[in-house]
Amino acid sequence: MFGNNKNNKNIDSTGDNTINNTGDGAKFEIHNYTGQKRILNRTYLFDFCLKFSEVEDVTDSYDGILTSDFEGKMDYNEIDVYKDIFFECDHYLEDVETILEGIPRRQRILSNINNKYKKLKRFGQWEHKDELCEGVYNYLIEAIQNDNNSELIFVEDAELAIHSLMYYAFTKCKLLDPIPIPATG
Repeated sequence: MFGNNKNNKNIDSTGDNTINNTGDGAKFEIHNYTGQKRILNRTYLFDFCLKFSEVEDVTDSYDGILTSDFEGKMDYNEIDVYKDIFFECDHYLEDVETILEGIPRRQRILSNINNKYKKLKRFGQWEHKDELCEGVYNYLIEAIQNDNNSELIFVEDAELAIHSLMYYAFTKCKLLDPIPIPATG
């Protein structure tokens, strides 16, 4: 009988929305841990960066200087959903920078994100720039999911790594439009 024997042993899994079906008299359990602090899986981010750096050569140079006034740029681009997502990734900027330092041809990563954004902006149908960001996200996640060499990855880790990479690209003016500099006369 499932779950009726008091001597049943069950190994609990951890993590948000995990399903456990182990032990004698196994039963399905769904663990939902809300409010837990999310941790960036640096291995996934490194693997993603390596994958994204393998695209064809691009002419853009890698600019290691961070822009400023991120919130102003978000307001200028009128993003709402991705504003919240980017603020959740803000404390991972240093991690992303550290990881990218070890990636050969890292300029390709930002250029690839920038090129995809420009293509979606020019040729896609969108109502809000959040939709453009979502298009870039979908492109990046599909590139990872279509990689035959990719191991099983957790969606939450993949999302966080890609959103952190996108936010980094945003800070380097490779995603969304920069605030125009007023002309001096």
